Amino acid sequence: MSSSNLGSVSGAVRSVHVYINMSNYTFTLSNGTQAKTCKPAMGYAFAGGTTDGPGAFDFKQGTTSGNPFWDVVKGAVTPQPSAEQAACHAPKPILLNTGEATFPYDWQPKIVNVQMFRVGQLVMLLVPGEFTTMAGRRIREAIKAKLVAQNIIGNDATVVIAGPANTYGHYITTREEYGVQRYEGGSTIYGPNTLDAYIDIYSNLVTYLSDSSTTTPSPGTPPPDLTGNPLSLRTGVVMDNAPIGSKFGKVLAQPSGSYTKGSQASVRFQGATPRNNLRLEQTFLTVERKDGNNWVVYRTDSHPSTKYNWKRTNELLGYSEVTITWDIE
Repeated sequence: MSSSNLGSVSGAVRSVHVYINMSNYTFTLSNGTQAKTCKPAMGYAFAGGTTDGPGAFDFKQGTTSGNPFWDVVKGAVTPQPSAEQAACHAPKPILLNTGEATFPYDWQPKIVNVQMFRVGQLVMLLVPGEFTTMAGRRIREAIKAKLVAQNIIGNDATVVIAGPANTYGHYITTREEYGVQRYEGGSTIYGPNTLDAYIDIYSNLVTYLSDSSTTTPSPGTPPPDLTGNPLSLRTGVVMDNAPIGSKFGKVLAQPSGSYTKGSQASVRFQGATPRNNLRLEQTFLTVERKDGNNWVVYRTDSHPSTKYNWKRTNELLGYSEVTITWDIE
């Protein structure tokens, strides 16, 4: 989007965010019939790949029926889909029934982040997936029509899509694209009603972008927080030792008493494997400066001027050293 398409921007700045369970979202279509989304699943066309990156074996784009051999093999990877799950995703034949695969975690998200920003007459849809060109056009046109109909923004409203954002819910296709089951249709994990569901969800949130809105929607149920139970396929730290007469943290090479700008400060000490503690949301090192009577953090390991180097000095006995350097700006 170029600035010439939008012109000057003026008006309110507002936002709205909710969590939506897309594994069973029920809503009403424009023709009055009830529709719902499905628990996630990947189709045969997903394994067929794209025109410029085809898949392996005999998987092809445009596949709308299963394969007896792969229908048996897939059961060793994910649970066989229930009759309800298969019917919900039709005409997509399910290859990977990810929505019913939960070990060690859910294989694909059931709960997604839905978010909108408004800056004057510009509205940004932060979408949890990859919209095809036509799917993107349809949701943009639907939301713009809603903004104008509710007198939130006039005909100069501009709606843009930004994504994937916050959650990766794979592809979103039109119903027609879903029906032919090319790669994108096979990768639309919530079934044929996915696009219409997102149009309904975002349309229902439009009112909260109004200048006069004083309420917020129910935030919904967030997805489970897995940060406290990360899965690692790496073995743990087998052994760490310090040489006889030494100890962990013993300084082996002191820094100089003073440095000039442009020089490098360095210190080396007896260390241990950093994987003992990954210091998540923390730091392996700090450079501090004195402020009055207090020392305050000036640099951490997140700054490009600092480096933390761990080196195993004796594989058999488990000795290691750590060197910290700071390039003084």
